[in-house]
Amino acid sequence: MTEDEIIKRLIEQNAGERPSPAPPEAVSGLEAVVGHPMPSLLRRIYLEVADGGFGRWGGALSLTEYRDEPPVLEAYLGWREGYGADYPTPVVPLLPWGCAIWSLVDFGTPDGRMWGWDPNGGCLRHSLFPEPFTLSERLTGWLDGREDFPQPPNLADCSE
Repeated sequence: MTEDEIIKRLIEQNAGERPSPAPPEAVSGLEAVVGHPMPSLLRRIYLEVADGGFGRWGGALSLTEYRDEPPVLEAYLGWREGYGADYPTPVVPLLPWGCAIWSLVDFGTPDGRMWGWDPNGGCLRHSLFPEPFTLSERLTGWLDGREDFPQPPNLADCSE
């Protein structure tokens, strides 16, 4: 699906229930702190479609408001602080799944490579992991009704 097709489908989905688009300064403020530009598709969604409330069950974080979760910038700073020095700084939390599982998006990649967080598998060192798809692919799955949880890699050689 192209960016334009994803934007169109998101606009059509839950039209009366989603928040208004985010102000441009919220996008630029987040980008300044992260140190990377927001992937093009995500930027367009926040500026053209809605300030959060899209994606799986409408759960994407807002840039400006506290809803069920803190705004993206506050969540991002919390992740960086909580994870420690090894946190990949361009990786930004996007959407909680419940049970402490999250989808995150990599601002350091133009296509928005996806990351997952799942601390339920036992090894916290491997709880944050890159996923094999982009934001566009993840959104297409959500729009088509697929709700595949982030899947941690099988790490048979991990001593933890």
